[in-house]
Amino acid sequence: MELSEYETLSKYGVTLHLLTHDKIELLRTWRNHPKIQKRMEFREEITPEMQEKWFQKISTSGRDFYYIIEYQGKEIGCINIRDVDFEKGEGEPGIFIWDDDYLGTDVPTRASFCMGDFVWDVLKLKREVIHVLKDNKQAILYNKQKGFKLSPNQEDVYNQEYTLTAEDAAKKSKRIKAFLLKENNL
Repeated sequence: MELSEYETLSKYGVTLHLLTHDKIELLRTWRNHPKIQKRMEFREEITPEMQEKWFQKISTSGRDFYYIIEYQGKEIGCINIRDVDFEKGEGEPGIFIWDDDYLGTDVPTRASFCMGDFVWDVLKLKREVIHVLKDNKQAILYNKQKGFKLSPNQEDVYNQEYTLTAEDAAKKSKRIKAFLLKENNL
């Protein structure tokens, strides 16, 4: 897949910019902050060397797509689909909002729908599989609203697996997407 045409994704009033080398320190700073770090499975301090090694891996894998979320000219977080398995038709999405002004707003949903259109329409995935820490109630609620369902036998697991099919995603998002497109005159 030629990524150059997907360097920027723009829809629903948000713009997603493919992560470039000049933004990895910004992302590392966000990711190391305690407010973000406490919601992640990997909670160790990320060094510049670790970040560089990670970026080299994801930028050449052809299976990892990380984007900086921009809203009204401001970089506010990161969204991704990683470990894409094109044979199985699945990958693991993720999002975090760095800027507290946008937590509890519809902006994360806008970014998720923009990324979702890329996942379902361009990558042609059949399902997304996520892992959410059991005590991250905000993320669990957010993902359930998007249509994710707890996978079997996950009730007692700390890092729980949830799945979302393309069909369920389309059903859940249809009305909201129509509203966002109309609201943004798109």
